[in-house]
Amino acid sequence: TVIGPTGCGKTTILNMVAGFTHPTSGQVMVNGQQVSEPGPDRGFMFQRPTLLPWMTVFDNVAFPCRYGHGLGRQRAGVELEQAVMHYLDSVGLRDARDLHPHQMSGGMQSRAALARLLIAESSVLLMDEPFAALDAQTRLSMQQLLKHVVKAEGRRTVLFITHDVEEALLISDHVLLMSASPGRIIRHVEVPFGSRENYRDVVLRPEFTQLKHELIDQLERLVPV
Repeated sequence: TVIGPTGCGKTTILNMVAGFTHPTSGQVMVNGQQVSEPGPDRGFMFQRPTLLPWMTVFDNVAFPCRYGHGLGRQRAGVELEQAVMHYLDSVGLRDARDLHPHQMSGGMQSRAALARLLIAESSVLLMDEPFAALDAQTRLSMQQLLKHVVKAEGRRTVLFITHDVEEALLISDHVLLMSASPGRIIRHVEVPFGSRENYRDVVLRPEFTQLKHELIDQLERLVPV
C-alpha cells in the first residue's frame, strides 16, 4: 500500500503501472517486463465502482470475459455463468445477480466491482482508494473481504492506494510512505502484525497504535502549511 499527502503522486504511480500514462524517465517493470500499455495482467479498480448502469450485476461481472481481449480464460455459456456465480458468491452477492447498480447500496456496488476485477484473473490488482467513499462499517467489511478473497483465490500482488493509515496497516504486507511533491518514497514499513484475521485484537495492540500514530505524525509533517 502507498500512502502520502494529497498531490504527492500516488495515483500517478498507479496509472503508470497500469500503462495509462508513461514516466518521463525511468521504467515501470511488472514481472520482469517493461510496461508500455494497459494489459490483462493488471486489473484496475477505481475510486468509484464504475459499474455500467444499464447492466445487471451478473452482466457487469461477466463483462471482462465477454468483451475483454486476453482477460483470463475465455469463457462462455455454462462455464461463464459458473465463473460469475463463483465470484458473486465470494463477495456475498449471489442474491443480487439480477439487480441494477441503482438498486444497490454503495457497499454492494463496491463488492460487484471487486468481483468484476477478480474474474479477469489478473496477477496484479491495482486499487485506487476503492473504499474511500464508504461508511466506516462497510469499509471495514470490504477490507476484510479483499484480504479473504485474494487469499482464497491464490497469490496475487495488490498495489493499493489510500489516505487511511489504519487501513494500510490492516490490509498490507508492506506500506510505502511518499513525501509531498515532488513525490519520493521516503519510508518502507514491513507490517509486523501477522495475518490480522481478528481486526479488533490487532488495533488494540500497543505496537499497532504506536506505529499508526508514528506514521500519522510523519504524514502531518509532510503537509505544507
